[in-house]
Amino acid sequence: MATPSYRRHSVQNRRSRVNAGFTLVELLLVLALLAGMAALVVPSFGGLLADRGMARAGDQLRVAMMQARLSAMRSGRTYMMQFRQGSGEMRTLPWVDMNDMTEAADQTGGSSALLTGGNLVGGTMRAVDIEAETRNAELPAATTIAEVNIQSSPRSFLIETQMQAQASNDWGQPILFYPDGSTSTAAVTMQSDQVGRVVVLLRGLTGEPTVTDIFAPIAAGAGS
Repeated sequence: MATPSYRRHSVQNRRSRVNAGFTLVELLLVLALLAGMAALVVPSFGGLLADRGMARAGDQLRVAMMQARLSAMRSGRTYMMQFRQGSGEMRTLPWVDMNDMTEAADQTGGSSALLTGGNLVGGTMRAVDIEAETRNAELPAATTIAEVNIQSSPRSFLIETQMQAQASNDWGQPILFYPDGSTSTAAVTMQSDQVGRVVVLLRGLTGEPTVTDIFAPIAAGAGS
């Protein structure tokens, strides 16, 4: 039995529409949906990368503090860590007394120089090339030193006084790492705009640095 012509045309039309694929309107709709999804995902991905950058900055400073403490213990010299506040610059270097405390403070090789923040004395101390021993570092891009709080002590008074007198090119008050493994008690706040801030805490008695979680950025004009 022959199929009516109008049925044949109807079946052929349906097949042609199926084989034609997506229409232009359908393609535009799919593209719009993809663009909307990307607009939601990209900021979240960017925020995740920014958070990782702040965490990396905290780890970088924590490792630098551990290395400075180790250098002081190995060399028998007090080491300093300084920052340029408002930038990402920091440096670590040995401290040498302008009056050569290593020879004048305690010729017997005892511990009195160490108790006032000095270096080991006697034959165990070698000459040091400060420029060669200075380690400069830069925090990750867009991360700056927002605040440095250091607890002063009688032990650090001599070094801090001499450093202030030297007025060393905007470098701030030094964090000190002593040959006996102890350090200054300090808190260094690093910040990245629109991302947040982390604080690296240094406990003077043990010399152990720790990194906090990421906090909200310090508000502009807020006091320290």
